[in-house]
Amino acid sequence: MAENDSHEHQSQLRRLRYVIMGLVVLSLFLVALLIVIYATMDKKVHARSAPNCPTGNNNINLNGGGHTSVFSGLTKEEIVALQKYLYSKSDLNLVQPSEANINTSYIFTADIHLPRKQDVLGHLDHGEPKPRREALVVIFRGDKAEPIIEEYIVGPFPEPSDIRVFRRKGRQTPIPFDYLPVSGPIRGSIVREVSEKADSILGELLSESFGATFTKCADKCLVFRFHTTVPRVISGGEYREVCLWGFHFLEYFILNPINLFVCIKTMNQTFILNRVIYHGQSFTSFEDLIEKYRRGDIQKLSLPFPVDDPSYFSVLKRRGPPLPDNRQRPPRQVEPDGKRYSINGRHVSYMDWQFHFKMSVQFGPQLFDIKFRGERLVYELSLQEISVFYSGNSPILKFANFLDSIGLVGASSNALVPGPDCPETATFVDFSYLREDSVNVKTTRNAFCIFELNTGVPLRRHHSYWLFLGQMYEGVSDVALTLRTIANIANYDYIFDFVFHQNGAIEVKVSPTGYIASFPYTSLDSEYGFRLHDVIAGPIHHHLFHFKADLDIKGTDNRFETLDVTEQKVPRGYFSKSSEQPHSQTKFVSSLKRTETESTYKFNFSTPKYLLFTNDKTKSKYGNSKGYRLLTRGISKQMVAEGFGNEPMISWARYQVAVTRQKDDERESSSIYGSWDANDPVVRFQDFIDDDEDIVDQDLVAWITLGTHHIPHTEDLPIVTTVGMSLDFFLLPFNYFNEDPAMSSADAIRVDPYDKHGERIGIERYGVDNSFRCVPNQMDVDEELKKKSDSYFGYL
Repeated sequence: MAENDSHEHQSQLRRLRYVIMGLVVLSLFLVALLIVIYATMDKKVHARSAPNCPTGNNNINLNGGGHTSVFSGLTKEEIVALQKYLYSKSDLNLVQPSEANINTSYIFTADIHLPRKQDVLGHLDHGEPKPRREALVVIFRGDKAEPIIEEYIVGPFPEPSDIRVFRRKGRQTPIPFDYLPVSGPIRGSIVREVSEKADSILGELLSESFGATFTKCADKCLVFRFHTTVPRVISGGEYREVCLWGFHFLEYFILNPINLFVCIKTMNQTFILNRVIYHGQSFTSFEDLIEKYRRGDIQKLSLPFPVDDPSYFSVLKRRGPPLPDNRQRPPRQVEPDGKRYSINGRHVSYMDWQFHFKMSVQFGPQLFDIKFRGERLVYELSLQEISVFYSGNSPILKFANFLDSIGLVGASSNALVPGPDCPETATFVDFSYLREDSVNVKTTRNAFCIFELNTGVPLRRHHSYWLFLGQMYEGVSDVALTLRTIANIANYDYIFDFVFHQNGAIEVKVSPTGYIASFPYTSLDSEYGFRLHDVIAGPIHHHLFHFKADLDIKGTDNRFETLDVTEQKVPRGYFSKSSEQPHSQTKFVSSLKRTETESTYKFNFSTPKYLLFTNDKTKSKYGNSKGYRLLTRGISKQMVAEGFGNEPMISWARYQVAVTRQKDDERESSSIYGSWDANDPVVRFQDFIDDDEDIVDQDLVAWITLGTHHIPHTEDLPIVTTVGMSLDFFLLPFNYFNEDPAMSSADAIRVDPYDKHGERIGIERYGVDNSFRCVPNQMDVDEELKKKSDSYFGYL
């Protein structure tokens, strides 16, 4: 009995322990739950109590009060007035965009035509009358007995009343019709006609070889894209040629080429099928190809239509294990006191900076009248041309040399997406323009964005740690203003940034991204590209970007000189046992460039240089000529031999930098006709240099070439990332200021080991309250995209 009582007692104790343990666990769970509820409620209370951060939007007036500056692009009202005037001119015989074809007269494009620089400076600096506003208009005159391209100056605005022929330096007008860019109406009609003819004659081949057709194809379609342009200089002067390249039509088609090309010979208003290339074999016509195909006289190709799947290699959708795996949101930018910049129309003020900006329909972003602390540094800073030269075993790749102005770079700058393209706090600016398909004024929403950004790198800092060296820390963040636009040129996207730093430096950066152009891989192409997927390779190509920088350092009387870093041997002196043995060190020698020919700069590592633009009439307190340094960090050598093939159309690429005298008839280094005019360029940049004028104490323009050779690799799939691809140049003050002008920045922080009140450490914020508590005014990006869906996808 006693033994049973003992067992029962132990059982009761065990049950009691279990109950106690359960109560402890429950208590701990309830405590944790209360903590979570409290924390959540505390956050909600804090969120309710914290005010919204100021927006500062009172400083942003994108309409500019209805007033246009000298540098403003054509306004919507001016474009409407221009169209009305041009259509009233019966001698132009213009047709509406819907009726435009190669046999008609129609407007290709129009843009503001800036006045002479001398007149603009007279207005800005000396109170002279504002020069009249005029437009440069390009008209294709296919209706004439001998078709031509005509360029006109039309004005003045707001109500145009006269028109005159625009005459280019060194060229008789008009421009040959064979230089005509393959514009929308022409391109569309050619693609439709060739697609229909290919299906009607090659339908059997297309289905068997590629598992698809061009028309009436449901969800398995082929598509033609204009690709190679072969100017007269290649064809022996008889004709120019365009080649249509076939692709499987799925995301993204450019990575799904089929080995089918159709090349068309163009002469004035005639388009004649010249050759068909199937699986590396050339045929004179569709009929020739299908006849030999059916007879079995040629090597056949089997390339089934790819499976349309989100995980397919060319589809740009997130895949793989998500990172971070707990789906944390990325950092976001905050403006605790609102925007620190202001915009009036297209004029920006930021800290000590002021500038105007616009978009050229033909050439892209342009900045004007850039001032720092009220002094003009740059009259014009603008993109001039984008070029890509491909190479390969196939003739299609050999002659795939593109100048992107043919497709109108500015009109290709599409809507920017808040978040990935620009911070959500950015100010987005629209762009209105006129081109061939404009019935009404075209407007690109969010063509530019402007934002202030902490780059994450100190602009300056020093930490003196040891007592005997003087203990202190002082640093300032590199917070800068960026003007950004992105040009979408076919498969490539080019991000253009103009960055204004607080130390008086200007940075210009281009970051390529987008899809590579792929081609069907064969063993013969191993010298030109790696095999990247089952059937494709990526051809080596050379990206080139040309910029214009019209500098006005303390006025327009400037000099261009280089500081050449050279090796010097000097005696070792009394530090050496052998005092006569030389010691090697470096020194610099100033070299003033006196003529335009002397000013051309082809980079050579054996002769490092500083490139300086100075004003010899203005000296610093120590007798140095005040100036700015041009620092190029994205240069590459053009490997195509001068004068060969298409090279004359990019004669500017022979030089990483060239300096010429400013001339109003040397406005641009390229033209929209450049893809065709290698025999006789409409704009011959080499002529800017060959007249070899004096450039000492003159109004000078720097022409800057950035470039990179791109050899695609598998990590470029599905899309090229910007990391390691960015190219840039800087305009840096050089003896211009007595000290770093960013010493005035209130973004700085000073830390001392003690302060005057005896505290352990002294922190100086220079009057800026570093503590803030406000809710960022983040836009709902998804709602913004839905609201502007027509801006992102034109067919909606």
